[in-house]
Amino acid sequence: MSETRSFIEVLLDQNFTRKLDYAVPKEWQATVETGMRVEVPLKTKTVQGTIVAVKPSSTYPSVKSMIRVISNASEMTSAQWRLAHWISHYYAAPLQRVLKCFIPPNIRQDVQEKTQNFLSFQKTQAEVLTECESLRMTNPEEALILEVLLKNKKGLFVSHLMEEHSVSKAAIQRLIQRKTLSLKKTPIPRDLIQEEEFFMTSPKKLNEEQSACLQKIQEALLSARFSAHLIHGVTGSGKTEVYLQAIGSALEQGKGAILLVPEVSLTSQTIERFRARFSEKLAILHHKRSFGERTSAWEGLRKGEIRIAIGARSAIFAPMQNLGLIIVDEEHDSSYKQSEETPFYHARNVAVMRAAQEGSTVILGSATPSIESRRNADQKKYILHTLRARATKASLPSVKIVDMKKTFDIYGGFTHFSSELLEGIKERLAVGEQTLLLLNRRGYHRLQVCADCRAVVKCPHCDLGLTFHREANALQCHLCGFQTKISRVCSACGSKKELVFKGFGTEHAERALHAVFPEIRTLRMDRDTTTKKESHETIFKSFRAHKADVLIGTQMIAKGFHFPSVTLVGVLNADAPLSIPDFRSAESTFQLLTQVAGRSGRSDLPGEVILQTFLPDHPVLKLAAAHDYDAFYQAEIEERSLFRFPPFSHLIKCLFLSKEEALAESDARAAFSFLEKNLPSGAEVLPVTAAGHPKVKDLYRFQFLIRTEKIEPILPLLSQIPPCKSQCKIDIDPLSTFF
Repeated sequence: MSETRSFIEVLLDQNFTRKLDYAVPKEWQATVETGMRVEVPLKTKTVQGTIVAVKPSSTYPSVKSMIRVISNASEMTSAQWRLAHWISHYYAAPLQRVLKCFIPPNIRQDVQEKTQNFLSFQKTQAEVLTECESLRMTNPEEALILEVLLKNKKGLFVSHLMEEHSVSKAAIQRLIQRKTLSLKKTPIPRDLIQEEEFFMTSPKKLNEEQSACLQKIQEALLSARFSAHLIHGVTGSGKTEVYLQAIGSALEQGKGAILLVPEVSLTSQTIERFRARFSEKLAILHHKRSFGERTSAWEGLRKGEIRIAIGARSAIFAPMQNLGLIIVDEEHDSSYKQSEETPFYHARNVAVMRAAQEGSTVILGSATPSIESRRNADQKKYILHTLRARATKASLPSVKIVDMKKTFDIYGGFTHFSSELLEGIKERLAVGEQTLLLLNRRGYHRLQVCADCRAVVKCPHCDLGLTFHREANALQCHLCGFQTKISRVCSACGSKKELVFKGFGTEHAERALHAVFPEIRTLRMDRDTTTKKESHETIFKSFRAHKADVLIGTQMIAKGFHFPSVTLVGVLNADAPLSIPDFRSAESTFQLLTQVAGRSGRSDLPGEVILQTFLPDHPVLKLAAAHDYDAFYQAEIEERSLFRFPPFSHLIKCLFLSKEEALAESDARAAFSFLEKNLPSGAEVLPVTAAGHPKVKDLYRFQFLIRTEKIEPILPLLSQIPPCKSQCKIDIDPLSTFF
């Protein structure tokens, strides 16, 4: 055994992409294997990494020994290794960066189980009652502690007792010293959702379209061969019920299932539906979960104890055993694309590839499928299922387009709300129904501008105007998070005249609504109100419980929520996304409007949608108002074909970042020149330009695009781009050519 396992190749967690050889001490030679986590020396310190190969010899004459093995077993299956190598190749990303997706921080950092102090009685109940009576006059704080514990006979966490009843640690300590109470450390429950009780539901009776769709999926599951299905179902058509019954079929066959949702805000609603349907444990995977919770879920999946995983895009890397089904809900959503760091993968595409490699079934579902997915269905790469009717007797909402130019003329200036929208809200208030208001801009005022020179107050670290947030009473950058006090003097011209505010966000819209309806109850859902761990769930449950009449929010309220009492949706500034200079702006606008419109009238009550716009005759708005995806798709696919945009080509975005503007531009131009000379026929490189945001977090940004019919011949060239001092990011199939 020692002859074959004497050396290992390790990829370090640090940004060091080269594999390093280490010798394996005799005590580890029988156990080391690919995928294990190890601690190794690097110069004068010790670091951690992942074993990527085990071999009998090394080509290097002098090799240091590894220090220890951290894992009990390999962190990755052979299927995961294949997928990792594909991602590294296709997305032109170092394998070291890709492995961080498969072995997340909670696993790499070896998170230990957290404990809390737990109090319970050390004396009998009769003795405690006697002591409590004697303490009422002499020490009421200690008496209160005993009274609370008498009502919670199993005991309480010290932190809960102190927070809920404002008692001191000293009082608790005195009761422990007198041996009235005992204190012990106990693990913190990592997944309280598993402890909650739900009324179990039975599978619903499917309509004809749903049944035909499910039958095809069940046949694919039984065949144990790769199969990709695109469910194009109007909002409220019962796609979730098809998902649930498909997962039920997978579980019956002893297979696991992964469900991806686009937003963390959707997970609480999804969890409730799944816990009410399946007695199985669920693995919930997203960044708002604690390290401990994610570790517990990850371990349960790896051991085969959990067979259902639900989460955002990173859940596609879950170590599911015997994977049978992957579902990508709202597959069109841009949040499935990793855009912050390498690898710039798209979870939908990774899901399809993982299913293909593991012989699984993949379902992509949406009311507004991405142009690429619908094109794949047209070319028979995906099996298309169309659900044209809502699952209940509910009909699609009526949609009215309101010209805000005329509204401004009537009101003599700016207003958030047209008379049609205000009347609609008033009617819902009168009958106890609810309203959603979408404004895809958070904050109170969008910009602060000098009244003299018209200069915008910008972030010192980014080329972006600062947004005024009233609740924080500060100007904030939405790119880097920088905050500062409201400006009193113009930094451009030195004017001390009042700097005026321009533009409006969700905070301002909420305040304006209260000015019209003083008694109205509102909730707001945007990035500012959802920073805490349970904030999405709290807002969702509060609104569903009818603790508010109106929910105001950014695009996160448009995605998949089911509120039976919502009968009115108002979209403020519906045409705003159309102004973004990007080839996908029409698609993203149509998708957003169709999705948010679908939140209205999902139960027995009829729904209404009001789109407020300055472009009432724009074809995208008219098609969204008519719920006509097919007509939109045909118009969009013809335009994409004419200009050779995806899906008729692949785009590659090469972005160069540096603290020195001239350096970022010169490095971009050098790479451009290299590729221009070496690109194969059928590919072209577009000119170097400043990025849509030319400066972010003190880094200047220049970019160029490669357009090609076939991407494989281009990938080797990307690794041959001349070395540069700037940071180079390569984004394969970018969602945006602007940002």
